[in-house]
Amino acid sequence: MSERIQVIIASVLIAVIAIWLPFYQAETGSLLDQYDYHASVVWQQPWRIFTAHIFHLDATHAVTNAIALVLVTLFFAHHFSVRTWFNAVIVITVICIAVVWLIGTPERFVGLSALIHGLLLTSLLLEWSQHNYARTDWLSPLVIGLLVLKVLLEIIGVMHSAILLSAGTDYGYIHLAGLVGGVIAWRLHRKRLASITSKPRPPANN
Repeated sequence: MSERIQVIIASVLIAVIAIWLPFYQAETGSLLDQYDYHASVVWQQPWRIFTAHIFHLDATHAVTNAIALVLVTLFFAHHFSVRTWFNAVIVITVICIAVVWLIGTPERFVGLSALIHGLLLTSLLLEWSQHNYARTDWLSPLVIGLLVLKVLLEIIGVMHSAILLSAGTDYGYIHLAGLVGGVIAWRLHRKRLASITSKPRPPANN
Protein backbone atom coordinates (compact mmCIF):
# COMPACT_ATOMS: atom_id res chain seq x y z
CA MET A 1 0.00 0.00 0.00
CA SER A 2 1.42 3.39 -1.01
CA GLU A 3 2.24 6.11 1.51
CA ARG A 4 -0.37 8.36 -0.12
CA ILE A 5 -3.16 5.83 0.47
CA GLN A 6 -2.03 5.30 4.06
CA VAL A 7 -2.14 9.06 4.72
CA ILE A 8 -5.64 9.30 3.25
CA ILE A 9 -6.79 6.36 5.38
CA ALA A 10 -5.39 8.09 8.49
CA SER A 11 -7.44 11.20 7.71
CA VAL A 12 -10.55 9.10 7.09
CA LEU A 13 -10.14 7.39 10.48
CA ILE A 14 -9.98 10.77 12.24
CA ALA A 15 -12.98 11.96 10.23
CA VAL A 16 -15.02 8.87 11.15
CA ILE A 17 -14.23 9.30 14.85
CA ALA A 18 -15.18 12.98 14.67
CA ILE A 19 -18.54 12.13 13.04
CA TRP A 20 -19.24 9.30 15.48
CA LEU A 21 -18.58 11.34 18.63
CA PRO A 22 -21.70 13.60 18.46
CA PHE A 23 -23.92 10.52 18.28
CA TYR A 24 -22.01 8.92 21.16
CA GLN A 25 -22.49 12.10 23.17
CA ALA A 26 -26.22 12.03 22.46
CA GLU A 27 -26.43 8.61 24.14
CA THR A 28 -24.06 9.20 27.05
CA GLY A 29 -24.58 12.89 27.74
CA SER A 30 -22.34 15.73 26.65
CA LEU A 31 -18.62 15.12 27.05
CA LEU A 32 -17.63 18.60 25.94
CA ASP A 33 -17.12 19.89 29.47
CA GLN A 34 -14.40 17.26 29.94
CA TYR A 35 -12.74 17.36 26.51
CA ASP A 36 -13.14 20.82 24.95
CA TYR A 37 -10.53 23.57 24.98
CA HIS A 38 -11.02 25.44 28.23
CA ALA A 39 -8.41 28.14 28.78
CA SER A 40 -8.45 28.01 32.57
CA VAL A 41 -7.72 24.28 32.83
CA VAL A 42 -6.09 23.24 29.53
CA TRP A 43 -2.55 22.97 30.94
CA GLN A 44 -3.73 21.08 34.03
CA GLN A 45 -5.72 18.71 31.78
CA PRO A 46 -3.42 18.36 28.75
CA TRP A 47 -5.59 15.80 26.93
CA ARG A 48 -7.77 18.76 25.97
CA ILE A 49 -4.96 19.97 23.68
CA PHE A 50 -5.89 17.13 21.31
CA THR A 51 -9.48 16.22 22.18
CA ALA A 52 -10.67 19.80 21.66
CA HIS A 53 -10.01 19.37 17.95
CA ILE A 54 -11.84 16.11 17.43
CA PHE A 55 -14.99 16.91 19.42
CA HIS A 56 -17.73 19.05 17.82
CA LEU A 57 -20.86 20.86 18.91
CA ASP A 58 -23.18 18.74 16.77
CA ALA A 59 -23.30 16.31 13.85
CA THR A 60 -23.48 19.06 11.20
CA HIS A 61 -20.37 20.72 12.61
CA ALA A 62 -18.58 17.34 12.69
CA VAL A 63 -19.58 16.19 9.18
CA THR A 64 -18.59 19.50 7.59
CA ASN A 65 -15.16 19.50 9.20
CA ALA A 66 -14.62 15.77 8.59
CA ILE A 67 -15.27 16.18 4.86
CA ALA A 68 -12.95 19.19 4.71
CA LEU A 69 -10.15 17.30 6.48
CA VAL A 70 -10.38 14.35 4.09
CA LEU A 71 -10.50 16.61 1.01
CA VAL A 72 -7.42 18.59 2.06
CA THR A 73 -5.55 15.36 2.74
CA LEU A 74 -6.75 13.80 -0.52
CA PHE A 75 -5.37 16.69 -2.59
CA PHE A 76 -2.02 16.96 -0.81
CA ALA A 77 -1.28 13.47 0.57
CA HIS A 78 1.62 13.08 -1.87
CA HIS A 79 3.65 15.53 0.23
CA PHE A 80 3.50 13.34 3.34
CA SER A 81 4.24 9.95 4.79
CA VAL A 82 1.98 8.74 7.58
CA ARG A 83 4.63 9.78 10.07
CA THR A 84 5.12 13.31 8.69
CA TRP A 85 1.36 13.79 8.32
CA PHE A 86 0.77 12.92 11.97
CA ASN A 87 3.75 15.10 12.91
CA ALA A 88 2.07 18.01 11.13
CA VAL A 89 -1.26 17.27 12.81
CA ILE A 90 0.34 17.19 16.26
CA VAL A 91 2.36 20.38 15.70
CA ILE A 92 -0.66 22.28 14.38
CA THR A 93 -2.96 21.18 17.20
CA VAL A 94 -0.44 22.03 19.94
CA ILE A 95 0.56 25.40 18.44
CA CYS A 96 -3.09 26.28 17.87
CA ILE A 97 -3.94 25.72 21.51
CA ALA A 98 -0.90 27.71 22.65
CA VAL A 99 -1.74 30.66 20.36
CA VAL A 100 -5.41 30.74 21.36
CA TRP A 101 -4.36 30.64 25.02
CA LEU A 102 -1.90 33.51 24.49
CA ILE A 103 -4.47 35.59 22.59
CA GLY A 104 -6.95 34.94 25.38
CA THR A 105 -9.97 34.36 23.20
CA PRO A 106 -12.09 32.33 22.87
CA GLU A 107 -12.31 30.91 26.36
CA ARG A 108 -13.65 27.60 25.00
CA PHE A 109 -13.92 25.87 21.62
CA VAL A 110 -14.12 22.54 19.85
CA GLY A 111 -13.70 21.41 16.26
CA LEU A 112 -11.29 20.39 13.52
CA SER A 113 -11.42 23.67 11.61
CA ALA A 114 -8.18 25.09 13.05
CA LEU A 115 -6.34 21.89 12.13
CA ILE A 116 -7.86 22.02 8.64
CA HIS A 117 -6.71 25.62 8.12
CA GLY A 118 -3.22 24.77 9.38
CA LEU A 119 -2.91 21.58 7.34
CA LEU A 120 -4.12 23.37 4.21
CA LEU A 121 -1.53 26.12 4.68
CA THR A 122 1.25 23.59 5.33
CA SER A 123 0.27 21.68 2.19
CA LEU A 124 0.07 24.78 0.00
CA LEU A 125 3.50 25.93 1.19
CA LEU A 126 4.93 22.48 0.47
CA GLU A 127 3.34 22.54 -2.99
CA TRP A 128 4.80 25.98 -3.70
CA SER A 129 8.24 25.05 -2.34
CA GLN A 130 8.27 22.02 -4.62
CA HIS A 131 8.35 24.52 -7.50
CA ASN A 132 11.08 26.59 -5.78
CA TYR A 133 8.57 29.40 -5.18
CA ALA A 134 8.57 30.17 -8.91
CA ARG A 135 6.62 33.23 -9.98
CA THR A 136 5.02 31.17 -12.73
CA ASP A 137 3.41 28.98 -10.06
CA TRP A 138 0.69 31.48 -9.20
CA LEU A 139 -1.98 29.08 -7.91
CA SER A 140 -0.41 28.16 -4.55
CA PRO A 141 0.39 31.75 -3.44
CA LEU A 142 -3.03 32.89 -4.68
CA VAL A 143 -4.83 30.30 -2.55
CA ILE A 144 -2.57 31.10 0.42
CA GLY A 145 -3.44 34.78 0.06
CA LEU A 146 -7.17 34.03 -0.14
CA LEU A 147 -6.93 31.76 2.90
CA VAL A 148 -5.20 34.45 4.97
CA LEU A 149 -7.68 37.07 3.74
CA LYS A 150 -10.60 34.83 4.71
CA VAL A 151 -9.28 34.48 8.26
CA LEU A 152 -8.67 38.22 8.59
CA LEU A 153 -12.23 38.92 7.40
CA GLU A 154 -13.50 36.46 10.00
CA ILE A 155 -11.56 38.23 12.75
CA ILE A 156 -12.95 41.67 11.88
CA GLY A 157 -16.47 40.22 11.56
CA VAL A 158 -17.00 40.66 7.82
CA MET A 159 -17.22 36.98 6.89
CA HIS A 160 -19.83 34.80 8.59
CA SER A 161 -20.94 31.16 8.37
CA ALA A 162 -24.12 29.65 9.75
CA ILE A 163 -22.19 26.50 10.65
CA LEU A 164 -19.09 28.19 12.07
CA LEU A 165 -21.05 30.77 14.04
CA SER A 166 -22.43 27.95 16.18
CA ALA A 167 -18.90 27.74 17.60
CA GLY A 168 -18.99 31.36 18.76
CA THR A 169 -18.04 34.74 17.36
CA ASP A 170 -14.28 34.32 17.90
CA TYR A 171 -13.70 31.47 15.46
CA GLY A 172 -11.48 33.74 13.31
CA TYR A 173 -8.89 33.71 16.09
CA ILE A 174 -9.06 29.91 16.20
CA HIS A 175 -8.40 29.72 12.46
CA LEU A 176 -5.56 32.25 12.79
CA ALA A 177 -3.98 30.03 15.44
CA GLY A 178 -4.32 27.12 13.03
CA LEU A 179 -2.47 29.10 10.34
CA VAL A 180 0.37 29.86 12.77
CA GLY A 181 0.60 26.14 13.50
CA GLY A 182 0.57 25.45 9.76
CA VAL A 183 3.57 27.70 9.14
CA ILE A 184 5.55 26.06 11.94
CA ALA A 185 4.61 22.57 10.74
CA TRP A 186 5.78 23.51 7.23
CA ARG A 187 9.13 24.80 8.50
CA LEU A 188 9.71 21.64 10.54
CA HIS A 189 8.74 19.49 7.56
CA ARG A 190 11.17 21.37 5.31
CA LYS A 191 13.98 21.05 7.87
CA ARG A 192 13.43 17.31 8.01
CA LEU A 193 13.63 17.06 4.21
CA ALA A 194 16.80 19.15 4.21
CA SER A 195 18.42 16.95 6.86
CA ILE A 196 17.59 13.82 4.86
CA THR A 197 19.03 15.17 1.61
CA SER A 198 22.20 16.45 3.34
CA LYS A 199 23.08 13.07 4.85
CA PRO A 200 26.05 11.46 3.08
CA ARG A 201 25.16 8.36 1.15
CA PRO A 202 26.94 5.12 2.06
CA PRO A 203 29.52 3.99 -0.50
CA ALA A 204 28.23 1.58 -3.11
CA ASN A 205 29.32 -2.02 -2.92
CA ASN A 206 31.66 -3.11 -5.71
